[in-house]
Amino acid sequence: GLPLSEIDTPALWIDLDIMDRNIAHVAGELAAHGVSWRPHAKGHKCPAVAHRQIAAGAIGVTVAKLGEAEVMAASGIRSILIANQIVGPIKSRRLAALIASSGAEVICAVDSLQNVRELDAAAHERGVRIPVVIEVNSGMNRAGVEPGEPVVELAREIVACPNLRFMGVMAWEGHALSIADDNDRRSEVTAAVGRLTASADACREAGIPVEIVSCGGSGTYLTTGTLPGVTEVQAGGATLGDLFYRKFGSPVERAL
Repeated sequence: GLPLSEIDTPALWIDLDIMDRNIAHVAGELAAHGVSWRPHAKGHKCPAVAHRQIAAGAIGVTVAKLGEAEVMAASGIRSILIANQIVGPIKSRRLAALIASSGAEVICAVDSLQNVRELDAAAHERGVRIPVVIEVNSGMNRAGVEPGEPVVELAREIVACPNLRFMGVMAWEGHALSIADDNDRRSEVTAAVGRLTASADACREAGIPVEIVSCGGSGTYLTTGTLPGVTEVQAGGATLGDLFYRKFGSPVERAL
């Protein structure tokens, strides 16, 4: 309740009214297109903010690593996507333990058969099933399986693992943000998401159900939220009105 003039520096402050307007904008924008919102928490890492997003209509949160998922689950958030690979026996067991102890749906990304088998073994030890999505390399060339048949092949391996639950596919088209021209950037976002949705369709054609097709960030949600085949968008930074994302056309206000 202190006025700004009485707050010592350095200090991080958030205008809650502005943040709530931003939350309402993103939630409303995606809902209008029939797309779910699973905002990434990497910009705030704060369960209180995540709960405000869920109250506005978000289906859960996206996080970058296992430790963040543990914090979110401990705060009562029931659906969490870890948009990275959980690799190694220690972290694989931690993930299985988190699912067993919290009862939360904690989905993780995979992009290799070795990791799939590692997670399956950890889940078996704990007597749980780990939900996974395949990360697709939609053009960023940072991680992920190549689109199309390689995704189908890995999906078949996941389906064959009794302790894993194949949920779908995800990608991040962040490479498009470096394209200066608005039209060219939108074209590449559309093409990248097309590689993801085509991979989901290929799985369905192979008889493998796909529930989740997840993509989109705060620099691309105005496009990804309108594209056919996308089920959820991960845009989270727009909640705080970061100047970096505002330059891509989002009408959010600066809350920081």
